[in-house]
Amino acid sequence: MVQSSMSQYLTTEAGGDVLQTPVVLPVRKPAMTRHVGVVRAYSPPKLLGLVIDEVGAEDAIFCIEDVAPGDRGKLALGQSVSFHVVTERDGLIAKHIRIDTTTLPPPPTDMLISRGWR
Repeated sequence: MVQSSMSQYLTTEAGGDVLQTPVVLPVRKPAMTRHVGVVRAYSPPKLLGLVIDEVGAEDAIFCIEDVAPGDRGKLALGQSVSFHVVTERDGLIAKHIRIDTTTLPPPPTDMLISRGWR
């Protein structure tokens, strides 16, 4: 007997109907990558600003509400920040902005490398 693809019941050879459980497949969420950039413009009276990615991508606009509460008072022009970029109908929006306080150690000198520094 031929079953339609939309049927939830299977017909067994004995003629009885058995409810077929639907198969639910997991859907992977897109990975959000954190960008590092610089505050290009910020207007405290308007509570709006622009950040630019270090890679040189387009500017992303942000609202002060998207900045972490502990970082709102410290935000300044030229400040290094990390953020997520979301594409909306108005363009690129920066979300979850945090002041980037990570500093990398200086690269090793040639003398340290020649001595086996890793």
